[in-house]
Amino acid sequence: MSNAELVRTFLERWDHSDIAGAFALMSTDIVYKNTGYPDAVGHEAVRNTLARLIDGTTPMTSVIHAVAENTDGIVMTERTDTLHHPNGAISFPVMGAFDVSNGLISGWRDYFDASIFKAG
Repeated sequence: MSNAELVRTFLERWDHSDIAGAFALMSTDIVYKNTGYPDAVGHEAVRNTLARLIDGTTPMTSVIHAVAENTDGIVMTERTDTLHHPNGAISFPVMGAFDVSNGLISGWRDYFDASIFKAG
């Protein structure tokens, strides 16, 4: 599986709320950087950060518009993420960067305009 395919699989697992499956594709020392949050290092810290965004009952889906990878194990994704809340969904553009080493995601950085969450 190529690094780009690994990242696509990772995002597809989120789409299907397969959290355990998504975490299985991350190294145990993953570094997760998300706009507006402190860096999270390791599975437990990533879970805690994601719990602030996704309460376990709020599915998240991603539409991938473009993927690029280089020979250093970096995969870039241009996508639209949607959080599906009971009172409606919110969609927003995201630029993601993933570091892949030894067949696992070791770094995950998402960049987006956080002001969308402050609107209305």
